[in-house]
Amino acid sequence: MNNPFFNSIELINLLARWKKQLMIVGLASLVLSAVFSSPFFIKPKFKSTAIVYPSNLIAYSTESATEQMLQITQSTDIRDKIIHAFNLYDHYEIDTTSDMSFRTNVFRTYDENVIIKKTEYESMEITVYDTDPIKAAQMADSIIVFFNIKARELQSEKSKEVVIISKNQMDAKKAEMDSMENALHNLQMKYNILDFKTQSKEASRAYLRSLNQPNSKANIESKAQLEALKDKGSEVNAYNEHLWRTRGTYNELKIVYENALRDVTKKLTYANVVTPPQPSDKKAYPIRWLIVLISVGSSLLMAFIIILIFYTKNETNKVA
Repeated sequence: MNNPFFNSIELINLLARWKKQLMIVGLASLVLSAVFSSPFFIKPKFKSTAIVYPSNLIAYSTESATEQMLQITQSTDIRDKIIHAFNLYDHYEIDTTSDMSFRTNVFRTYDENVIIKKTEYESMEITVYDTDPIKAAQMADSIIVFFNIKARELQSEKSKEVVIISKNQMDAKKAEMDSMENALHNLQMKYNILDFKTQSKEASRAYLRSLNQPNSKANIESKAQLEALKDKGSEVNAYNEHLWRTRGTYNELKIVYENALRDVTKKLTYANVVTPPQPSDKKAYPIRWLIVLISVGSSLLMAFIIILIFYTKNETNKVA
């Protein structure tokens, strides 16, 4: 019995001796596994798959657009909308009256039948299993629709915040501009200063031409103009430059405001559907041949182990 070849011969002889019993076990296992894996005991499920790429998404952090899409589609908001839209409590046969954990049960069943994952090509794959092939395709399609709605709501909320902030900044700059324009207008009217550089040149020329007539009207007016330019010219010039910069900032804020306002009202889609979901004409679960194969193989193995145990026990008793 210590010879490996002899052990192999013994095993073959043992198999031949118990072949009828093993055949009965294998046949019974074949029949039972075929019966219990039939639609009478296990409802067949059909698979519908969609592949989508993200588009038009505004980054919130360092995550990629695909990861952002994945987070949104796996959110409780979209899950609850799918459960409500397809009445999954009834569809999954979950009792909401006597079972206090009905929410946990429907969430668990949903997670088992709806699989959303990122692919190696930076796309997102939505796979839905259901006993109804049409409903499986509709659920996958609805996830994409609800994703677009949710992404639009998130981007609209963010744009609304930008609209409010930029509008407040615009109003502040507009008030600052109005105040400076009023102060500048008063200085210009009071001291007759419209263009500091041009008026300085002209007043200097007029004053030089009237030096030979010290008390003439031209001399008095040009001298008064130079005094006004000397006293208030730099202030008027500073107001003009500051007003020019403020107008530039106001125009930049206006562009931001208009873009954000356009983002609030525009209707974009955020998913490019590469492979749309289709109803399947072939069930994906259960795989009956695999169930039968595993059942028959494990039954035969278990039966042979039992035979070996009894054979070893008998041989030991004979030796004793």
